[in-house]
Amino acid sequence: MGRLVLMDKETGEIIEENVVFIGRKPYKVDKGFVKVFVSFLKDLVEDEEIAGKAIRLLFYMVEECLDFNTFIVKIIPKKAQERLKISKQTYYNWINTLIQKGIIQKVDTYTYILSANTFVKGNQKKAFKDLDDKMDFDF
Repeated sequence: MGRLVLMDKETGEIIEENVVFIGRKPYKVDKGFVKVFVSFLKDLVEDEEIAGKAIRLLFYMVEECLDFNTFIVKIIPKKAQERLKISKQTYYNWINTLIQKGIIQKVDTYTYILSANTFVKGNQKKAFKDLDDKMDFDF
């Protein structure tokens, strides 16, 4: 099997060598796929507070609530609780775990921002540009 990399189409420069693509829908390039950085994924599955627990909420956030070309996640807690079949307390415990681990940061009510180099749908360069335009803080 070949090696997967994230590459700039214009320059051919390799931006990230350790990339895993997760997705189900066979659309055009970048459609229906979420790019996950391997080093980040490894940290997730090795963390006992996240693996098998808060990771379920994180994947829900990325799959259902993350728009293309941005790191902004807008989530409705009740929908997440119903979809994941978890209690309100578990939802907030998992959100707090993701915040404490530096994976997300609260922006507003039901709005969070993913740490860069975790997940991105679509174009990472556009997501960073959007982040620079809208946010005044770093992770």
